[in-house]
Amino acid sequence: MNTTDRRDQPPIGLLLRKLDNLVNERFERTLGTRDITRRQWQLLHTLAERPTTLDALNTAVAPFLDQAAGETAKQHLDPLAKLGLVTSTSDVYELTGAGRTLFDSLAEDVQTTRDLTVRGLADGEYDRTIANLQAMIANLEDNA
Repeated sequence: MNTTDRRDQPPIGLLLRKLDNLVNERFERTLGTRDITRRQWQLLHTLAERPTTLDALNTAVAPFLDQAAGETAKQHLDPLAKLGLVTSTSDVYELTGAGRTLFDSLAEDVQTTRDLTVRGLADGEYDRTIANLQAMIANLEDNA
């Protein structure tokens, strides 16, 4: 595609920001009905796969944390522990029975949101979109 073809299209940055905002708003609405934040959802999702250490949880959610402000996974785990959804022993965190029940219920709601996000895309278009975005990221990272 040459640059003249792009003049009538919105900038990709604008579209990405709008999509990101809409996804965040939808997730806040979906998770907020159960008083769970997006970061807490990510931690529940990670723990649903297997018990894990705080260091591993920090790594799992690192791209989403404000590390400049010192934000860590523990700040999001503590409220889950107080609600009896997560427990820890010797720095290994895991879901409780109540945590598993909540996760399973939320997973259905989250899947509904994900299905809505890709509704109308032809087979393979989501994968193609992801591949294109990753290529654009690599282009900009390689030429930084």
